[in-house]
Amino acid sequence: MHDPVRRVRLTTADPQEAEHFLRQAYVDHTPRLSGDRERFRFNASLTQAGAVGVERIAQSMVLDAETEPHACVYVVQVLGGRFEMAAGRNELRSGPGDLQLCDPYVPTRVKWDNVRLGIVRIGLREVERIAAESEGTEAATSRFALARPVSPERARYWQAVVRHVHHDVLANPEAVGSPLVLAEATRLLATAALATFPRSPAERSRLPAPGRPAPAALRRAMDYIDANAARPIGVHDIAHAAGTSPRALQHAFARHCETTPTGYLRGVRLEAAHRELKAADPASGVTVAAVATRWGFAKAGRFAGRYRARYGVAPSHTLRT
Repeated sequence: MHDPVRRVRLTTADPQEAEHFLRQAYVDHTPRLSGDRERFRFNASLTQAGAVGVERIAQSMVLDAETEPHACVYVVQVLGGRFEMAAGRNELRSGPGDLQLCDPYVPTRVKWDNVRLGIVRIGLREVERIAAESEGTEAATSRFALARPVSPERARYWQAVVRHVHHDVLANPEAVGSPLVLAEATRLLATAALATFPRSPAERSRLPAPGRPAPAALRRAMDYIDANAARPIGVHDIAHAAGTSPRALQHAFARHCETTPTGYLRGVRLEAAHRELKAADPASGVTVAAVATRWGFAKAGRFAGRYRARYGVAPSHTLRT
């Protein structure tokens, strides 16, 4: 049976490999590392299904990075080390045991030092939909900002919900294989986040009603990506073609597509590789590695993992059949 859960583990002493992993797993950014590279260690485990995920990260060096708005609500618990985050006018400095929710709507500055983090992600669209339902409106009228739990009791409630979803749903193949169970787990996490962390009134323009057509700039960006996926393009190229700024483009993809421009680009390239593998004749000498490399996937193992997660089979199976 196809496992609907994406499970990723990485242990590396290579800072560049760790940087690549963080860009792929989260929002695209340019991290700056400092410290002893010779003793660098990075460990990560991600368990994700649908719109939710439970993750662990440990890194030995100091990281300093600026990120664009996210497609997800992230709740971070510091298990060790020092963790700082600034978003808009808000700033938090955290140590072991501290819990915080990241602002998904504005650019964020992150700095950590020799950390161990527990991270929970929930799709932003799901959270806003459930917030709107709880408020009895068509679109959410409040929004999250960078904040700690409203009380220790709510923090303990949040942690209990996370343990339940992690152990009883994501770690249970039968449970997570049920769309109804997964949908309920997503709703439970989103509801817990809404109950645990403070919210403030939102600008209506920042929270469009479900079903509102994507803006013209986003459609232009998608058209450009579809037409140029085989070329070495980046966020600035896409934003220029769409007639908008990189920041606005990141926000548009997060709001309407629950991904980033580079995430959408990877999806288009993965689909192109899929079509090429389906059309290829194995007797001609075509290999999975060659197709993956042609479409920008340098790591064969990671390509195979993404491919299996999307299509339910290994790329080699598609090539053979």
